[in-house]
Amino acid sequence: MSDSLHQKFMDRAIELSSIGSKEGHGGPFGAVVVKNGVVIGEGYNCVTSSNDPSAHAEVVAIRQACAKLQDFQLSGCIIYASCEPCPMCLGAIYWARPDKVFCKFTL
Repeated sequence: MSDSLHQKFMDRAIELSSIGSKEGHGGPFGAVVVKNGVVIGEGYNCVTSSNDPSAHAEVVAIRQACAKLQDFQLSGCIIYASCEPCPMCLGAIYWARPDKVFCKFTL
């Protein structure tokens, strides 16, 4: 995948972090799951709006992608996160088994 495509998906993760934060859903975190150059899952932090302490951006995006693929593993996928994943999200990422993870500090 080209650097410009990686940047496009990272930009989307950052955009999602801004949307979720501005709309009051949770902290400023966003994530995107991509397979074969197509977004198959995305999310932002929804902890406070859903009263779900596990509704971090990465987990929301992983859940959406797994539902779309009808599989619990994300083989062949790349996750883009707007910030370094927390330990819970790292665990979810580990078990989902994507091929790569890119993260960026956005604050």
